[in-house]
Amino acid sequence: MPAGGVFRAMRELYFRSPLSDWRLDRPRPERLVAPPGDVWPGSPDAGRSILEGAIARDGAHVADAAAPWDRPVRDEARAAHLHGFAWLRDLRALGGEAARTAARELVGGWIDRHGRWRPLPWRPDILGRRLASWIGTWGFFCESAPEAFQARVLASLSRQAGHAARDLAAAPAGAGRLEAIGGLAIAGAALGFEEGLETAEAALSRELARQVFPDGAHASRSPARHCDALAALIDTRDAFRAGGRPVPAALDDAIARMTAMLRLWRHGDGGLALFNRSTEGEPAFLENLLARSGSRRRAPREAPDAGFHRLAARRVRAIVDTGAPAALDGAAHAGLLSFELSAGRQRLIVNCGASPGDPRWSGPLRATAAHSTLAIDDVNAAAVTSRGGLGGGPVSVSSAREERDGATILRAEHDGYRARFGVLHRRRLRLSETGDDLSGEDRLVYTGDPGAAPRMAVLRFHLHPRIAVSLVRGGASALLRGPAGGGWRLSADEWLELNESVYFGARARQRCDQVAIWKSLEGLREAGEIAISWSLRREDARGRPAAPAGGAARMREGEASRWPRSNGRG
Repeated sequence: MPAGGVFRAMRELYFRSPLSDWRLDRPRPERLVAPPGDVWPGSPDAGRSILEGAIARDGAHVADAAAPWDRPVRDEARAAHLHGFAWLRDLRALGGEAARTAARELVGGWIDRHGRWRPLPWRPDILGRRLASWIGTWGFFCESAPEAFQARVLASLSRQAGHAARDLAAAPAGAGRLEAIGGLAIAGAALGFEEGLETAEAALSRELARQVFPDGAHASRSPARHCDALAALIDTRDAFRAGGRPVPAALDDAIARMTAMLRLWRHGDGGLALFNRSTEGEPAFLENLLARSGSRRRAPREAPDAGFHRLAARRVRAIVDTGAPAALDGAAHAGLLSFELSAGRQRLIVNCGASPGDPRWSGPLRATAAHSTLAIDDVNAAAVTSRGGLGGGPVSVSSAREERDGATILRAEHDGYRARFGVLHRRRLRLSETGDDLSGEDRLVYTGDPGAAPRMAVLRFHLHPRIAVSLVRGGASALLRGPAGGGWRLSADEWLELNESVYFGARARQRCDQVAIWKSLEGLREAGEIAISWSLRREDARGRPAAPAGGAARMREGEASRWPRSNGRG
């Protein structure tokens, strides 16, 4: 066993001991001193589901609400949700005496079964979420409860906070560590636990430098985990204020930068782009997150450290992943150079998303094929494990953009296929000034490196479930139409094929379509490069172009040769 593993095993042996229990059993506070307010929204429907007997996560059953503590939940993510108690906000959102009584019974049952240290329920990130949830919903389920129940909860909060202050460094790297810090800070302010506030502040300065890129993105490169991290930082700031401590300037600055980055990742419907284990998110939560940040910084056009670009014209937005996968938080997907496109509130081109409630889909949804990008022989462009880690060597990704004649032009390339096939993938996108025309070219360039001979490339455009698609002109183009009428025409210099796909953007799995363009790579090594050109042009209700073609649907002469020379992260 590695030295670190031996040390951790010894610490856990100590946590099980009577001595550890004795040290945590210090006098409990008689009341909450200065609890920070909790205004994170819950779901009344999810709260009603709990009263009807089921605690769920992202639409998937987690535990029977009548006896959730009687048997362990095998899936780690579902168990973390159960023991983190964020679902107390759902009962609060539902309201009523029945919801209040259920909350007391569930909290009391947890104290009976898990009030002493156990590995997963007391893991620092889960513990931090639980501290935040119990204290944040105190006014709902505990303030009017009998004094004996309040005393039990306060004693448990005191024990948990004491342990959190001693074991904070064991929190998993990533947003979970920020959630552990936030929970400890909230408990420190609410319980008058000065050691907790001091420990949280010392850890925070280290984690901000590690986890928040200069461009404001969380180091996981995941919009969903970014939101978790930002919420934890906002909670930490509120706890410092409630506890009478100055808010570190670095914390305020990180919140402002992360808020701007969150705006980059939002589509016109207000939801998140589906990159790196993300779903659309809850609109109420996202609006609350932006409001509580207190920052009015606008979305940047690009995030060079994380590797994302936002191409916008009128109400059309294209969000492009131009970064290397990151192993932090188990969020890595192999969607190199993938993009999503929305027009107004309608999503058109999407990635397949993530299914945190159903781990069986974890591997397939991380694959390159689950993203709107190009794949060679259906091999992933980056080696990612089913748990979201990185299984291969580093991947280099670079990008550059320019504005020309009102249009935005983005060029990017990655070498994820270089080791296996000796091939670079270069993608070029051009969004017109009006937003009515997005043209692209995907070019594969043989580098001369040894490797297997590639056989086939496939370029995929996954479509949102509300988009109806039909092939026209024998497959030369496809018409995409949303429920509001009008539409877009996808054309290419190769024949199009229509296939089924899946969408995990909004909790449950939904059927959708994908348009695929296949290209034989026979002769690539002799030719040196092979390209696929395509365009997406808006049409009116009669099928006429929304703007003169001009030639915007194709790359202008000379533009294909100007590729970025400097590498991005990775």
